Amino acid sequence: MIPKITECMLPLLQYMGDKEIHSAEECREYISRVFNLSNDEKTILKSKDITGWTKHRLRTIGMLETVSRGNYRIKEDGLKFLRTTPHTKENPFKEYGY
Repeated sequence: MIPKITECMLPLLQYMGDKEIHSAEECREYISRVFNLSNDEKTILKSKDITGWTKHRLRTIGMLETVSRGNYRIKEDGLKFLRTTPHTKENPFKEYGY
């Protein structure tokens, strides 16, 4: 089952929590592993650019930054969110409008 953008936001932010720079492809591969996607589902994930839209939303609310084209890094607000927000909430990004 293809995850929704809102379902990808927390896992992707957690992945980025290592403070390293990650490429768009690395992000897509990570989401594919987290949701145990089949090859067909991976193709759909890529064609719909689910991880791209996920990164866009995280950048919009100030948690990720684009370091260079196709490369991203977590910002301090993203790290703070990971430290302070209970991840057991159904939608921890609801307060941001997602």
